[in-house]
Amino acid sequence: MSTGDGLRFLIQRGSARTTDASLAVVISSDGLEELLSPLGFALAAAFEGMAVHIYVQGPAVRVLERGFRAKMHGWARPFSRFAASGLNRAGHLPAQVQLRQLRSLGAEIYMCGPSMQHIRVKSDALIFDDLPLVEYFTFMSVMRDADAQIYT
Repeated sequence: MSTGDGLRFLIQRGSARTTDASLAVVISSDGLEELLSPLGFALAAAFEGMAVHIYVQGPAVRVLERGFRAKMHGWARPFSRFAASGLNRAGHLPAQVQLRQLRSLGAEIYMCGPSMQHIRVKSDALIFDDLPLVEYFTFMSVMRDADAQIYT
């Protein structure tokens, strides 16, 4: 639907589709722009009925910490609040909201235990209290069996 001041989209929830396909996503960055695509693709896959598996590692483990707000990196960091506001107006939800949506759609979220220790994220500060702490070897088997893989 097109309006004079821009585009508007209507998304309606239909009957749930199921498929045998699966998506494995590795998220390594906690940057505002770097989180958009992998979480967007993961949500699209979940809505399509695909099994979604997300491995959060490196600096991205901060995304799972209560109170996290994504920021831009480098010289653009001071403009993070403006960018986040613009993304919100365009319909992009914050990363933690998207992760909660993914969980409600059945996505499995795994956290890199060594990254959690290195970045100093504490278990009691996480937005979910039941995340599996795994290492690369565990998630490699998930990636091997997935029909599509995204690594960021």
